[in-house]
Amino acid sequence: MHIGEYQTDFSVLLPYMPQLGQGALLTLWISVLSLLLSFPLGLGGSLLRRSPNRLLRGLTAAYVEIFRNIPIIVVLYLLFFVLPANGVPLTGWQAGVLGLTLNSTAFVIEICRGGLSAIPAGQYEAAQALSLSRSKTFSKVILPQLLRVVFPSLGNQVVMVVLGSAQASIIGVAELTYRTQSIGSVVFRYFEVFLVAALFYIICVQLINLIWRLLGKRLVKEIVMR
Repeated sequence: MHIGEYQTDFSVLLPYMPQLGQGALLTLWISVLSLLLSFPLGLGGSLLRRSPNRLLRGLTAAYVEIFRNIPIIVVLYLLFFVLPANGVPLTGWQAGVLGLTLNSTAFVIEICRGGLSAIPAGQYEAAQALSLSRSKTFSKVILPQLLRVVFPSLGNQVVMVVLGSAQASIIGVAELTYRTQSIGSVVFRYFEVFLVAALFYIICVQLINLIWRLLGKRLVKEIVMR
């Protein structure tokens, strides 16, 4: 294929495909870890944002505002360079997962807080009338409805974390973008190698959207109807 005077040649990438595959797997791995940490933390944080304790509400609100208004790249730099300089050593991989988790948690808190606000107050009153404990009220009445409300937004957050994981390349995490840059500097075929990386991200996001739609139609419906 010719682009102007540039002749593309994807065959030069064949020896490097295993490296790209390893980078793609690491991208998915750090994304999954960050999501597994940020989803429950975000749910807990959303409850703190509605706490009657003003201090807890204030601290959680401050956390949300800080991490929603700082680019992930800045968070990663702080974790990877500033913390070790102050006696808290972190590897690039650890800093990457922690940075993505801190950022994602702030967004999940707001997603869940909005979902909790959408649940009618009558639901709480009905549970109280049935003498349900606070824990049972949340697990049996509130949580199923919350999942139904926030499920689409959580799917968007999954996508944002996967795409945001590319930022971890700046601190030496050998995920897909890092490997792409390294291979490009060796073969000098940046168009080809970045096009392959772009295709991976596109396919990955489309698969996430497909899986999330299927879960939204089946899993969440089962939880709500249970």
